[in-house]
Amino acid sequence: MSTPQRTDLEASLQELECHFTWDFKKDEIKDLDNISEKLLDRVKFFHSRYHSTYFNILAFISHLEGQNETALEFLRKAEHVLRDEKPFLEKHLLVTYGNYAWVYYHIGNLSEVNTYLGKVEDICRSIPRSSRYSANLPIVYGEKAWTLLKLGARYYPSSKESFQKALHGDPDNLSLNSGYAVVLYRLEGFRRRKVKTESSEAVKQLRKVLRLEPNNSEAMVFLALKLQWNRKEESRNLVENALRVSPDVPQVTRYVAKYFRAEGAIDKSLEILKKAVELAPRSSFLHHQIGLCYKQELAEMKINEQQVPLDEKMAKVAECIHYFKKSVEIKPSNLHAKVNLAEAYGENRQLEEAEKIYTDVLEDPFLGVSDKQYTLNNYALFLLFKKKNEPSAICHFKAAYEIQLRTSSRVQAGKKLKQIAKQRLKTNTGDSEAYEIFSFVYMQDGQKKKAMEYSLKAKQFSSFNAEDLSALCDEKLNI
Repeated sequence: MSTPQRTDLEASLQELECHFTWDFKKDEIKDLDNISEKLLDRVKFFHSRYHSTYFNILAFISHLEGQNETALEFLRKAEHVLRDEKPFLEKHLLVTYGNYAWVYYHIGNLSEVNTYLGKVEDICRSIPRSSRYSANLPIVYGEKAWTLLKLGARYYPSSKESFQKALHGDPDNLSLNSGYAVVLYRLEGFRRRKVKTESSEAVKQLRKVLRLEPNNSEAMVFLALKLQWNRKEESRNLVENALRVSPDVPQVTRYVAKYFRAEGAIDKSLEILKKAVELAPRSSFLHHQIGLCYKQELAEMKINEQQVPLDEKMAKVAECIHYFKKSVEIKPSNLHAKVNLAEAYGENRQLEEAEKIYTDVLEDPFLGVSDKQYTLNNYALFLLFKKKNEPSAICHFKAAYEIQLRTSSRVQAGKKLKQIAKQRLKTNTGDSEAYEIFSFVYMQDGQKKKAMEYSLKAKQFSSFNAEDLSALCDEKLNI
């Protein structure tokens, strides 16, 4: 094929609505292998209505990993599932055909590219207000929405928008309503202020899903977690129903276990999680949740430290390390599992291993602001209590507190800074750095008058002024 003809072909391909034209970049998608494993698990355990969506995403991921023949196998599976649907409509294949065209293009089989472009064109010709190679249909918006949801948190806002477009044209579609509920649940989970039940979009949408599909056990557990602290009876009933409907679906039971862990029923949570991890051994989430159960047991041991033999405590630490480490191995981008692993290493006096995790995370140029704040605060706690390095801990608490997000990490960082300053002043009422710490906290809180008062006291007791201290912290943080 001549260059002009190939250019025309590329232009036609760009008009398609499919995974290859939705502007996904490989370097923006974390843990491709882990996403593939999760999707294959969902094919194993979830309703076939979702399978074609999962197979299309798997095909795209296979292409990104340079496995175009595998991509074609997944596309054939997607087509087979779609053709088995009742009722089957040819327009349901638009996205799959578009993906076929792109994979064949990358393989170099231009004859097949033209075949699939022709198939898309034939379908679009029968759809009002469509262009030559694309149509604004709910099923297309829905495929895009699900893909955005499954490829990572950075895409959640766009996923929400695509689900809304899809539902505008097909408001009672089970798959679309279910996906929309999940993305709302995820987005509300990222908010630093807890969303009230009565104003929660996720609660409203989850209830709609259960009206449309009363046995949707995944919706049951998400709704149970949203209602756990203010509608206890309804929440518990939902959890029990979810276990009754899906006792062997790890994507459901893991959230049931999370529910019981929050209730303090650690043994029950571990029982459910260990059964689930046998069914889905490559689940980072499940290993992390098991580790959190052991971490909670360890915290209870530390409260009654005098009554717990040291070997029992260290055995619990070893369990934490095992499961957090496994979680990180499966999914290296699992930040909370990484930080939990660093904490467990600290408990085990493996200080170098712990410090390496913290520094590696903080050097990640793609680290989000809230994740940075969380890591800085936890690193500061490690420096203070495990390494006994108060100056460096102060600098990291300050860096966490400077990030103006209202989170538990920021609250804890501010509290620790004040505690350190008060303790220092008890020892020495002329401790200039203690006054500077108070000045810093009040300045960050917008209380400039108080901040200036403490800054003057800091200068009064030392030739070493606030700017010098700030420069020292910058050096310690290497920022």
